[in-house]
Amino acid sequence: MSLIDAYLKDTAEKKTNVLWVFYDALNTATLTLIKGAPAVTFKVKIQASASGAHTDCAGTVTVNAEVITFTQAATKTTTTNLTVLPTITTANLDCNLKIWAIDTGNADIYEAVYTAFACRWEAVSKAFVQSTGTWTQSAAKVVAKTVYAIGDYLRKYGTTTEITIKRINTVTNGDGDVEYIEYTL
Repeated sequence: MSLIDAYLKDTAEKKTNVLWVFYDALNTATLTLIKGAPAVTFKVKIQASASGAHTDCAGTVTVNAEVITFTQAATKTTTTNLTVLPTITTANLDCNLKIWAIDTGNADIYEAVYTAFACRWEAVSKAFVQSTGTWTQSAAKVVAKTVYAIGDYLRKYGTTTEITIKRINTVTNGDGDVEYIEYTL
């Protein structure tokens, strides 16, 4: 264990927005959906595509009672608004299907997924100049070995407040290897 590893006694989480995918595999007669319904009214977007030897994208996908016809590889959207997980069946297809949730305005729906990482979280306020030349105030400093980017959202484990990374300082050793990274939030 290095000195920096012993210093990283806190846990933070990085937020990633992940597309709300119900299914992404070769089709079967009745699809087993891998995720429940989102908390908002939604529709379904379906992408039929070739995968290896599975290239027949001509057939139908039925979402509850709505039938979507494919004549070739394509992406199509249902018109029916849904509030619960639908039953989805297929006929005459031999291809990959990717099915995900979209809102009633046809925008993709994402879910927030949080990934924990070891860090040192210091609730310090510090004024600094951004790359745009404007002054700003930080809410915290996070020291970690995990690499993230300006604009990513972090939160201290056990809290719900997400803070944007505003500045990054990479600290290297004498050999030029990265020892740790300081994130100004």
